[in-house]
Amino acid sequence: MIKLYDFFGGRKTTFAVLLFIAVTVFLFLDKTDYSGWLEGIVYIFGTYAIGNGIEHVGKGMKKK
Repeated sequence: MIKLYDFFGGRKTTFAVLLFIAVTVFLFLDKTDYSGWLEGIVYIFGTYAIGNGIEHVGKGMKKK
């Protein structure tokens, strides 16, 4: 699993890519429509962006 994390650049990115693949599979299997797929992508990106923001703020506070 470490090699997979290194390939994608970290655990958050790996998890985001896996969720993207899962939502896309749901779209192709007709388990969701385009608006559901788009909403899933928005949530995936939002959680990824917030996680990165919190990580960088935490690293900035740690250096002081």
